[in-house]
Amino acid sequence: MNYDKLKDEIQEIAAIAGSVPEPFRQQCLQLLLTKLLESGKPPHSVKPQQEKQDESEAPSKGGGGKVGKIPMPAQLRVFMQKTTVTEEQLRAVLTVEDDEVHFLKEPTPGKVAKGQTQWALLLALKNAITSNTFSVDPEAVRSICQEKGFYDKANFAKNFNFALKNHRLTGA
Repeated sequence: MNYDKLKDEIQEIAAIAGSVPEPFRQQCLQLLLTKLLESGKPPHSVKPQQEKQDESEAPSKGGGGKVGKIPMPAQLRVFMQKTTVTEEQLRAVLTVEDDEVHFLKEPTPGKVAKGQTQWALLLALKNAITSNTFSVDPEAVRSICQEKGFYDKANFAKNFNFALKNHRLTGA
């Protein structure tokens, strides 16, 4: 066993666990250490060339851009484990093309408050993919809610705070 490599992997795991919210750190650390020890190889091992080609980015329908796998930063992986959301379910809602997140499904007209909450969650998911943090900028939510017809000026702050509180997001 290469103890220097193991030490490096443990330090990397500790850094990943340190980046998740406090309530999840212990479980994240435990899970990553267990996976490391069970596999007998580092969690970030290099894949054989054939597998890399199979998972390589495919051209999009629209031409020149590249569509790839959804990036899975630590925050997103923890979220998926906690909620049992699968990558297939994420792919039904969004796609990543040229390092940009695009929503395939958006909130549908109905209750304005529900639409505002859903947009806050979608933007937090986008931030989790692009910047490894489940946070959302209130002004970004306000802007997209105005654009998509879900803006209720009188109740926006109340609805936004509800989304933050009940879905454990942070405002940027």
